[in-house]
Amino acid sequence: MKLLILALALFVPPALLFWRASQLAWPVRYLLAVLPAAYTGIGWQLGSWGYAYASCQGGAKNLHDCLAGGADVTAWVGHGLFLMIPFLFIGAPLSLWFLIDTAAKHIGQSRLPH
Repeated sequence: MKLLILALALFVPPALLFWRASQLAWPVRYLLAVLPAAYTGIGWQLGSWGYAYASCQGGAKNLHDCLAGGADVTAWVGHGLFLMIPFLFIGAPLSLWFLIDTAAKHIGQSRLPH
């Protein structure tokens, strides 16, 4: 389920920006452009914070006794730390590309004579 949400966060916003951008308001376009990096980056930071907060240090994979409020959060911390890879190689470059593209279109449209 977590990988499905990751795939949706990485591929649906660019698809909407590619095919339906002209039908969306500018703030929505900027939000969609930032979404891939925001989801993966915030998830990565939450995983890093959870790793330290839930005392997950130890064990063969350095994920041992990840407990927060008595609940085992090992899977969530692991997924959060995994999100670093999609952030660096997919989310951040994709968001940067679409932010530049959206800003260029926004500037270009504002310079058109009315």
